[in-house]
Amino acid sequence: MKIYKSLLIIPFALTIACNGGEEKANEVVEEPTTDQTEMNDTESTTEADAEKEARLMVPEGANVFFVNLENGQTVSSPVSVEMGVEGMEVKPAGEIVNGTGHHHIIINKGHISKGDVVPADEQHIHYGDGSTSTELELEPGNYTLTMQFANGIHESYGEQMSATVEITVE
Repeated sequence: MKIYKSLLIIPFALTIACNGGEEKANEVVEEPTTDQTEMNDTESTTEADAEKEARLMVPEGANVFFVNLENGQTVSSPVSVEMGVEGMEVKPAGEIVNGTGHHHIIINKGHISKGDVVPADEQHIHYGDGSTSTELELEPGNYTLTMQFANGIHESYGEQMSATVEITVE
């Protein structure tokens, strides 16, 4: 804080020197109080939280589902996956539009918490182009596939907009 006050004095002193005015020398520059700073931070956080909540709203009854896979099903590789959604519209990534999103397939991991960004790696496959079907090359074994719907910037709509099946690849 001492540095901050010193920085205020320098331009203040120059003003006095240049203007020669004693009136300006009596002006007091107040620093924002801790309460004011905390209030501004709280307002910003509240606004940001409200914006995030609005862009992650899910209509009642909306859900995603695997069109062609059932829990416990045995399949061969490549695994054909058809992704469905009800109550929302599929739209490519890039723009946030309420009531829209795109699919992700998560291999051997669960859903992504609401508001968290879906990672992009070998276990989190993005379909940001708006695809609703894919073929997965999987080695023989048991797998858990989770479909996760997310908004235009890959923020998850949470568990409500996820579906999981366990399959066996021969």
